[in-house]
Amino acid sequence: MFDRLNDRERLFVFGGVFIVVGLLVYTVFALLADFRNKLTTEIYETGSQAVQLDRIIREYNYLRSLQTTGGEEDVSVMYSKLEQILVRYNLKDKVQTMKDSTNSVEGKKDYNRIQIDVSFRSVLLQDVIKLIYDIEKNKQLLGKVDRFTFRKPFAEKEIYDVDLRVSSYYRSAKKGK
Repeated sequence: MFDRLNDRERLFVFGGVFIVVGLLVYTVFALLADFRNKLTTEIYETGSQAVQLDRIIREYNYLRSLQTTGGEEDVSVMYSKLEQILVRYNLKDKVQTMKDSTNSVEGKKDYNRIQIDVSFRSVLLQDVIKLIYDIEKNKQLLGKVDRFTFRKPFAEKEIYDVDLRVSSYYRSAKKGK
C-alpha cells in the first residue's frame, strides 16, 4: 500500500500517524498525572481526617469519663478536690475570689454544669499551668478548664493575675423514674 504513494503522500501519512501516536501518549500521561494528583489530594485529606478522628476519640473518652450516674454532683466535692490541688502548688493563699454556679447545659436538658470561677493575684504562671495540667490531663478533678486569662500587673516582676474557670458536667436526676 505504501509503495503506491509518492514521497509527499508518505510524509503526510507518517506525519499523521506520528501526531495521532503523540496525542495518545500525551493523553495517557495526562490521565496518569491527573490520577496521581487526585491520589495525593486524597492522601492529604485522609491524613487530616485521621487527626480529626483522633480529636473526636479524645473528646469522646473525656466525655465518657465525666460522671453520668444520674446523681447530682456536689459542689463541695469539687471545692475540696480543687483546694487539694491549690494546696499542692501553694496557690491557696493567692486566691482572691472563688465563686460557683450551677446551670443546665444549653440544648441538653438532661445535663447540668457546675462552674467554679477562681481569681488569683500575684502568682507564678508555671504554678497555675501545673494546676491546669492536673485538672485536664491527670484528671485530679472531673472537669475541664473553660477559661484561662492572665495579665502581668508589674512589668519588672514575673508574677501574674490569673482568672480561671473550671467546669464539670453531670447528668441530672430523671424526674418521675
